[in-house]
Amino acid sequence: MQLGVSVIICCYNSAARLPDTLKHLALQRVPAGILWEVIVIDNASTDNTFQVASQEWEKYTIPNAGFRLLSQPIPGKNHAHKMGIEAANYEYILTCDDDNRLCADYVSIAYESMSADNKIGVLGGCGIFDPQQPAWSDIEKHKQSYVNGPQTWASTAHWVYGAGCVCRKSLFINLYNKDWQQITSGRNGTKLICGEDVEICFIIYICGYKIKSNDRLTFHHFVPLKRQSLKYILNLQYWISYSYVLLNNYLMLMDGDKRSVQKKLNDWSIYNIKALVMFTVKLARQKLIKLQPLSVDEKLKLQSHLGSLISIFNNRKKIIKHHSQLTNMLKNQEMFN
Repeated sequence: MQLGVSVIICCYNSAARLPDTLKHLALQRVPAGILWEVIVIDNASTDNTFQVASQEWEKYTIPNAGFRLLSQPIPGKNHAHKMGIEAANYEYILTCDDDNRLCADYVSIAYESMSADNKIGVLGGCGIFDPQQPAWSDIEKHKQSYVNGPQTWASTAHWVYGAGCVCRKSLFINLYNKDWQQITSGRNGTKLICGEDVEICFIIYICGYKIKSNDRLTFHHFVPLKRQSLKYILNLQYWISYSYVLLNNYLMLMDGDKRSVQKKLNDWSIYNIKALVMFTVKLARQKLIKLQPLSVDEKLKLQSHLGSLISIFNNRKKIIKHHSQLTNMLKNQEMFN
Protein backbone atom coordinates (compact mmCIF):
# COMPACT_ATOMS: atom_id res chain seq x y z
CA MET A 1 0.00 0.00 0.00
CA GLN A 2 1.19 3.53 -0.74
CA LEU A 3 1.91 5.36 2.51
CA GLY A 4 -0.41 8.27 3.17
CA VAL A 5 -3.62 9.11 5.01
CA SER A 6 -7.13 8.58 3.66
CA VAL A 7 -9.70 10.42 5.79
CA ILE A 8 -13.07 8.67 5.58
CA ILE A 9 -16.29 10.44 6.62
CA CYS A 10 -19.42 8.24 6.65
CA CYS A 11 -22.52 10.41 6.50
CA TYR A 12 -26.21 9.94 7.15
CA ASN A 13 -28.26 13.15 6.96
CA SER A 14 -25.13 15.13 7.80
CA ALA A 15 -25.86 18.36 5.91
CA ALA A 16 -25.99 20.47 9.09
CA ARG A 17 -22.82 18.99 10.63
CA LEU A 18 -20.53 18.57 7.62
CA PRO A 19 -19.48 22.20 7.07
CA ASP A 20 -17.55 22.43 10.36
CA THR A 21 -16.08 18.95 9.91
CA LEU A 22 -14.76 19.78 6.44
CA LYS A 23 -13.56 23.20 7.55
CA HIS A 24 -11.30 21.62 10.18
CA LEU A 25 -9.95 19.18 7.61
CA ALA A 26 -9.25 22.04 5.23
CA LEU A 27 -7.22 23.70 8.01
CA GLN A 28 -4.93 20.69 8.49
CA ARG A 29 -1.22 21.47 8.60
CA VAL A 30 0.11 18.59 6.53
CA PRO A 31 3.77 18.63 5.41
CA ALA A 32 4.25 18.51 1.65
CA GLY A 33 5.84 15.05 1.87
CA ILE A 34 2.72 13.41 3.33
CA LEU A 35 0.11 12.22 0.85
CA TRP A 36 -3.49 12.51 2.01
CA GLU A 37 -7.07 12.65 0.82
CA VAL A 38 -10.64 13.10 2.05
CA ILE A 39 -13.40 10.65 1.06
CA VAL A 40 -17.00 11.48 1.98
CA ILE A 41 -19.53 8.63 1.69
CA ASP A 42 -23.20 9.58 1.64
CA ASN A 43 -24.94 6.61 3.24
CA ALA A 44 -28.55 6.68 2.01
CA SER A 45 -29.19 10.20 3.29
CA THR A 46 -32.60 11.78 2.81
CA ASP A 47 -31.32 15.36 3.08
CA ASN A 48 -28.87 17.25 0.85
CA THR A 49 -25.69 15.80 2.38
CA PHE A 50 -24.21 15.00 -1.03
CA GLN A 51 -24.64 18.54 -2.36
CA VAL A 52 -23.42 20.19 0.84
CA ALA A 53 -20.24 18.08 0.91
CA SER A 54 -19.33 19.10 -2.62
CA GLN A 55 -20.16 22.78 -2.15
CA GLU A 56 -18.30 23.08 1.15
CA TRP A 57 -15.05 21.52 -0.04
CA GLU A 58 -15.01 23.76 -3.10
CA LYS A 59 -14.69 26.76 -0.77
CA TYR A 60 -11.13 25.77 0.12
CA THR A 61 -7.84 25.41 -1.69
CA ILE A 62 -5.92 22.58 -0.07
CA PRO A 63 -2.58 21.66 -1.66
CA ASN A 64 -1.71 17.96 -1.93
CA ALA A 65 -5.15 16.81 -0.70
CA GLY A 66 -7.44 14.75 -2.89
CA PHE A 67 -11.20 14.81 -2.43
CA ARG A 68 -13.88 12.32 -3.49
CA LEU A 69 -17.59 12.10 -2.85
CA LEU A 70 -19.18 8.64 -3.00
CA SER A 71 -22.73 7.38 -2.56
CA GLN A 72 -23.59 4.15 -0.71
CA PRO A 73 -27.33 3.42 -1.08
CA ILE A 74 -27.30 0.45 1.34
CA PRO A 75 -28.15 1.72 4.86
CA GLY A 76 -25.74 0.93 7.70
CA LYS A 77 -22.43 2.56 8.57
CA ASN A 78 -20.42 -0.60 7.89
CA HIS A 79 -21.44 -0.56 4.22
CA ALA A 80 -20.29 3.05 3.88
CA HIS A 81 -17.07 2.42 5.79
CA LYS A 82 -16.15 -0.58 3.66
CA MET A 83 -16.80 1.40 0.48
CA GLY A 84 -14.49 4.14 1.74
CA ILE A 85 -11.73 1.68 2.64
CA GLU A 86 -11.87 -0.02 -0.74
CA ALA A 87 -11.76 3.35 -2.52
CA ALA A 88 -8.88 4.71 -0.40
CA ASN A 89 -5.56 5.33 -2.11
CA TYR A 90 -3.44 5.19 1.03
CA GLU A 91 -2.48 2.77 3.78
CA TYR A 92 -3.61 4.73 6.84
CA ILE A 93 -7.40 4.94 7.15
CA LEU A 94 -8.49 7.80 9.42
CA THR A 95 -12.16 7.55 10.42
CA CYS A 96 -13.58 11.01 10.99
CA ASP A 97 -17.23 11.11 12.06
CA ASP A 98 -19.43 13.91 10.80
CA ASP A 99 -19.45 15.46 14.29
CA ASN A 100 -15.65 15.44 14.74
CA ARG A 101 -13.51 18.57 14.51
CA LEU A 102 -9.90 17.38 14.14
CA CYS A 103 -7.02 19.43 15.54
CA ALA A 104 -4.83 21.05 12.89
CA ASP A 105 -2.00 18.48 13.17
CA TYR A 106 -4.20 15.38 13.32
CA VAL A 107 -3.34 14.00 9.87
CA SER A 108 0.40 14.55 10.26
CA ILE A 109 0.53 13.07 13.79
CA ALA A 110 -1.50 10.07 12.64
CA TYR A 111 0.90 9.50 9.75
CA GLU A 112 4.01 9.80 11.94
CA SER A 113 2.63 7.54 14.69
CA MET A 114 1.56 4.74 12.36
CA SER A 115 4.80 4.92 10.38
CA ALA A 116 6.89 4.71 13.55
CA ASP A 117 5.53 1.28 14.57
CA ASN A 118 4.25 -1.18 11.98
CA LYS A 119 2.74 -3.39 14.69
CA ILE A 120 0.15 -0.77 15.64
CA GLY A 121 -3.04 -2.05 14.05
CA VAL A 122 -5.40 0.61 15.36
CA LEU A 123 -4.54 3.99 16.86
CA GLY A 124 -7.12 5.98 18.82
CA GLY A 125 -7.32 9.69 19.58
CA CYS A 126 -8.58 11.86 22.41
CA GLY A 127 -12.07 13.33 22.07
CA ILE A 128 -12.97 16.63 23.71
CA PHE A 129 -16.64 16.82 24.68
CA ASP A 130 -18.27 19.78 22.92
CA PRO A 131 -22.06 19.98 23.49
CA GLN A 132 -24.17 22.31 21.42
CA GLN A 133 -25.28 25.36 23.38
CA PRO A 134 -27.41 26.07 25.32
CA ALA A 135 -26.51 22.65 26.69
CA TRP A 136 -28.81 20.33 28.64
CA SER A 137 -28.59 21.22 32.33
CA ASP A 138 -27.53 17.68 33.32
CA ILE A 139 -25.07 17.14 30.47
CA GLU A 140 -21.96 17.25 32.71
CA LYS A 141 -23.28 14.31 34.74
CA HIS A 142 -23.41 12.12 31.63
CA LYS A 143 -20.21 13.06 29.78
CA GLN A 144 -18.97 9.48 30.12
CA SER A 145 -21.77 8.34 27.81
CA TYR A 146 -20.24 10.26 24.90
CA VAL A 147 -16.87 10.07 23.13
CA ASN A 148 -14.78 12.00 25.62
CA GLY A 149 -11.28 12.01 27.12
CA PRO A 150 -8.06 9.96 26.89
CA GLN A 151 -8.48 6.28 26.05
CA THR A 152 -6.36 4.92 28.89
CA TRP A 153 -7.78 1.42 28.42
CA ALA A 154 -6.60 0.96 24.82
CA SER A 155 -3.57 -1.27 25.42
CA THR A 156 -5.19 -3.51 28.03
CA ALA A 157 -8.82 -3.72 26.86
CA HIS A 158 -7.66 -3.82 23.20
CA TRP A 159 -10.15 -1.36 21.73
CA VAL A 160 -10.61 2.32 20.99
CA TYR A 161 -13.67 4.17 19.79
CA GLY A 162 -14.04 4.61 16.08
CA ALA A 163 -14.20 8.41 16.06
CA GLY A 164 -10.79 9.70 15.07
CA CYS A 165 -9.16 6.27 14.94
CA VAL A 166 -6.51 5.24 12.42
CA CYS A 167 -6.25 1.72 10.94
CA ARG A 168 -4.22 0.04 8.22
CA LYS A 169 -5.94 -0.56 4.89
CA SER A 170 -3.80 -3.64 4.23
CA LEU A 171 -5.26 -5.32 7.33
CA PHE A 172 -8.81 -4.64 6.17
CA ILE A 173 -8.04 -5.98 2.69
CA ASN A 174 -6.60 -9.17 4.19
CA LEU A 175 -9.72 -9.57 6.31
CA TYR A 176 -12.01 -9.03 3.35
CA ASN A 177 -10.01 -11.51 1.26
CA LYS A 178 -10.40 -14.07 4.05
CA ASP A 179 -14.17 -13.44 3.96
CA TRP A 180 -14.28 -11.94 7.44
CA GLN A 181 -17.93 -11.37 8.32
CA GLN A 182 -18.53 -8.42 10.64
CA ILE A 183 -21.44 -9.16 12.96
CA THR A 184 -22.05 -5.59 14.10
CA SER A 185 -23.76 -3.37 11.55
CA GLY A 186 -23.24 0.14 12.90
CA ARG A 187 -26.05 2.60 13.40
CA ASN A 188 -28.96 2.24 11.05
CA GLY A 189 -31.69 4.85 11.29
CA THR A 190 -33.15 4.87 14.82
CA LYS A 191 -31.34 1.65 15.80
CA LEU A 192 -28.24 2.74 17.68
CA ILE A 193 -26.42 -0.55 17.14
CA CYS A 194 -22.78 0.14 17.91
CA GLY A 195 -19.59 -1.80 18.56
CA GLU A 196 -18.44 -1.98 14.94
CA ASP A 197 -15.32 -0.02 15.93
CA VAL A 198 -14.67 -2.35 18.88
CA GLU A 199 -15.16 -5.41 16.65
CA ILE A 200 -12.54 -4.09 14.23
CA CYS A 201 -10.10 -3.58 17.12
CA PHE A 202 -10.77 -7.06 18.50
CA ILE A 203 -10.17 -8.92 15.23
CA ILE A 204 -7.00 -6.92 14.52
CA TYR A 205 -5.71 -7.57 18.06
CA ILE A 206 -6.50 -11.30 17.80
CA CYS A 207 -4.46 -11.36 14.59
CA GLY A 208 -1.37 -10.09 16.38
CA TYR A 209 -1.45 -6.28 16.26
CA LYS A 210 -1.38 -3.63 18.97
CA ILE A 211 -4.27 -1.33 19.83
CA LYS A 212 -2.91 2.00 21.05
CA SER A 213 -4.03 5.56 21.71
CA ASN A 214 -2.24 8.89 21.38
CA ASP A 215 -3.47 11.87 23.40
CA ARG A 216 -1.84 14.25 20.90
CA LEU A 217 -4.56 13.24 18.44
CA THR A 218 -7.20 15.58 19.83
CA PHE A 219 -10.55 16.43 18.33
CA HIS A 220 -13.74 18.10 19.45
CA HIS A 221 -16.78 15.84 19.58
CA PHE A 222 -19.80 18.00 18.80
CA VAL A 223 -23.00 16.75 20.47
CA PRO A 224 -26.21 18.28 19.05
CA LEU A 225 -29.10 19.24 21.30
CA LYS A 226 -31.21 16.30 20.10
CA ARG A 227 -28.69 13.93 21.71
CA GLN A 228 -28.66 15.77 25.01
CA SER A 229 -31.41 14.21 27.09
CA LEU A 230 -31.98 11.43 29.58
CA LYS A 231 -34.19 9.69 27.03
CA TYR A 232 -31.28 9.54 24.59
CA ILE A 233 -28.85 8.33 27.29
CA LEU A 234 -31.20 5.52 28.35
CA ASN A 235 -31.79 4.47 24.74
CA LEU A 236 -28.03 4.53 24.12
CA GLN A 237 -27.41 2.31 27.17
CA TYR A 238 -29.90 -0.22 25.82
CA TRP A 239 -28.16 -0.37 22.45
CA ILE A 240 -24.66 -0.50 23.94
CA SER A 241 -25.65 -3.60 25.94
CA TYR A 242 -27.48 -5.03 22.93
CA SER A 243 -24.35 -4.56 20.79
CA TYR A 244 -21.98 -5.94 23.45
CA VAL A 245 -23.68 -9.33 23.12
CA LEU A 246 -22.80 -9.35 19.42
CA LEU A 247 -19.12 -9.22 20.36
CA ASN A 248 -19.42 -12.47 22.32
CA ASN A 249 -17.25 -14.58 20.01
CA TYR A 250 -14.29 -12.21 20.20
CA LEU A 251 -14.63 -11.93 23.98
CA MET A 252 -14.58 -15.72 24.31
CA LEU A 253 -11.45 -15.96 22.18
CA MET A 254 -9.59 -13.24 24.09
CA ASP A 255 -10.69 -14.55 27.51
CA GLY A 256 -9.79 -18.15 26.68
CA ASP A 257 -13.39 -19.18 27.42
CA LYS A 258 -13.65 -22.90 26.58
CA ARG A 259 -17.43 -23.15 26.84
CA SER A 260 -19.41 -23.77 23.70
CA VAL A 261 -20.98 -20.61 22.33
CA GLN A 262 -24.43 -22.11 23.00
CA LYS A 263 -23.61 -22.66 26.69
CA LYS A 264 -22.14 -19.18 27.03
CA LEU A 265 -25.33 -17.63 25.61
CA ASN A 266 -27.50 -19.83 27.84
CA ASP A 267 -25.52 -18.84 30.94
CA TRP A 268 -25.70 -15.21 29.90
CA SER A 269 -29.47 -15.43 29.39
CA ILE A 270 -30.03 -17.01 32.82
CA TYR A 271 -27.88 -14.33 34.46
CA ASN A 272 -29.87 -11.52 32.85
CA ILE A 273 -33.25 -13.12 33.56
CA LYS A 274 -32.37 -13.54 37.25
CA ALA A 275 -31.05 -10.00 37.39
CA LEU A 276 -34.19 -8.62 35.77
CA VAL A 277 -36.50 -10.52 38.11
CA MET A 278 -34.59 -9.38 41.19
CA PHE A 279 -34.32 -5.90 39.84
CA THR A 280 -38.02 -5.69 39.00
CA VAL A 281 -39.02 -6.84 42.50
CA LYS A 282 -36.65 -4.33 44.04
CA LEU A 283 -37.93 -1.49 41.88
CA ALA A 284 -41.57 -2.38 42.46
CA ARG A 285 -41.04 -2.42 46.22
CA GLN A 286 -39.11 0.81 46.09
CA LYS A 287 -41.66 2.59 43.93
CA LEU A 288 -44.91 1.25 45.39
CA ILE A 289 -44.07 0.75 49.05
CA LYS A 290 -41.45 3.39 49.70
CA LEU A 291 -42.93 5.76 47.11
CA GLN A 292 -39.49 6.59 45.79
CA PRO A 293 -38.88 7.43 42.11
CA LEU A 294 -36.36 5.38 40.14
CA SER A 295 -32.86 6.82 40.15
CA VAL A 296 -31.00 7.40 36.90
CA ASP A 297 -28.51 4.64 37.78
CA GLU A 298 -31.37 2.18 38.34
CA LYS A 299 -32.93 3.09 35.01
CA LEU A 300 -29.58 2.60 33.28
CA LYS A 301 -29.12 -0.84 34.89
CA LEU A 302 -32.59 -1.87 33.79
CA GLN A 303 -31.88 -0.77 30.21
CA SER A 304 -28.59 -2.66 30.27
CA HIS A 305 -30.17 -5.97 31.35
CA LEU A 306 -33.01 -5.56 28.85
CA GLY A 307 -30.63 -4.80 25.98
CA SER A 308 -28.46 -7.83 26.74
CA LEU A 309 -31.36 -10.26 27.10
CA ILE A 310 -33.22 -9.13 24.00
CA SER A 311 -30.03 -9.22 21.95
CA ILE A 312 -29.36 -12.84 23.01
CA PHE A 313 -32.88 -13.85 22.02
CA ASN A 314 -32.81 -11.93 18.73
CA ASN A 315 -29.28 -12.85 17.65
CA ARG A 316 -28.60 -16.35 19.02
CA LYS A 317 -28.55 -18.06 15.60
CA LYS A 318 -26.58 -15.19 14.10
CA ILE A 319 -23.93 -15.37 16.84
CA ILE A 320 -23.58 -19.15 16.55
CA LYS A 321 -23.15 -18.89 12.78
CA HIS A 322 -20.63 -16.08 13.19
CA HIS A 323 -18.65 -18.15 15.70
CA SER A 324 -18.24 -20.88 13.12
CA GLN A 325 -17.18 -18.41 10.41
CA LEU A 326 -14.73 -16.64 12.72
CA THR A 327 -13.04 -19.74 14.10
CA ASN A 328 -12.68 -21.28 10.62
CA MET A 329 -11.09 -18.08 9.33
CA LEU A 330 -8.64 -17.89 12.22
CA LYS A 331 -7.41 -21.45 11.66
CA ASN A 332 -5.10 -19.98 9.06
CA GLN A 333 -2.46 -18.49 11.35
CA GLU A 334 -0.53 -17.01 8.45
CA MET A 335 -3.34 -14.73 7.32
CA PHE A 336 -1.48 -11.51 8.14
CA ASN A 337 2.07 -12.60 7.39
